[in-house]
Amino acid sequence: MHLLFVVLACSTLALSAANEWGYPDLENNQDEPFPKWGGLCDSGKKQSPINLHVNGALKGEFDPLKFENYDEHQGSLQMVNNGHSIQISGFDHELTLSGGALGSDYVVEQIHMHWWSEHTINTIRYPLEVHIVHRNTIYPNITMAANFKDGITVLGVLYHVSNTPNEAIDSIIKSLGEIKAYEQQNVPVNVADSLAVDDLIPSVANYFTYAGSLTTPTCAEAVTWIVLTQTFPVTLAQVNEFKEIEYDQGKQLHNNYREIQSENNRAVVLVEQLQRAGAAQLSALGLSLTLLLCFAVQKINLL
Repeated sequence: MHLLFVVLACSTLALSAANEWGYPDLENNQDEPFPKWGGLCDSGKKQSPINLHVNGALKGEFDPLKFENYDEHQGSLQMVNNGHSIQISGFDHELTLSGGALGSDYVVEQIHMHWWSEHTINTIRYPLEVHIVHRNTIYPNITMAANFKDGITVLGVLYHVSNTPNEAIDSIIKSLGEIKAYEQQNVPVNVADSLAVDDLIPSVANYFTYAGSLTTPTCAEAVTWIVLTQTFPVTLAQVNEFKEIEYDQGKQLHNNYREIQSENNRAVVLVEQLQRAGAAQLSALGLSLTLLLCFAVQKINLL
């Protein structure tokens, strides 16, 4: 009995320690330093997020990314305030990502948000970043997948400031009121509107990809990042709705992004499929015009 009590106590302490991490409130104190989270978060060499720069990236050519069931409306989604972000899960259909540089099929596990963005592009930080977290289907769960370098793929979507509200983000905001308060933390609620994950994703033709990590503890270096270069519009009023989430009694989560990590000479690849497709189309058009010209010349000669 005594041994059981000790085990339970240790488990409780471990869970408490796991939850004792957070973000500086940069809205009220811009000079507050980012905290050290310990372990691999501090010692790792492939940590995320990083600054993504167009000029310094390698240029890559891959097969197109393939999305299965992302256009299906999910009517049973659940959302939770976990004290660090808003997380959405409970998909009616299995959403699978493959193709590109991925060597396996990856299935969506959950979606969460960061305000402001974690990644920057050419040192520009955007007001919102959505992370669509995928697990490699060869691993039975996300915990095991986090132990392998090919275990997880995260699709990152950045949102730019606009005067036009984003309809997909609005669908999420409609249910925020039920989970904003600290008392509702870790209590899932049903998302009022059905949502297709496709609605959160702009064009996937151009993107950065690199080997990195989770951006929250344990910071496992098991992530293939795919960060789209095309951004989606969102209003500041919409972003401010997320900033009202409480992580503690009476304390709002004004920002939840991790500071930029060192690139450490990692290969960052910029995939520009749109330009390649455009070039192919132009080549085909040029060939068609050449054939038409040849036919016209032949017809003139025959006359």
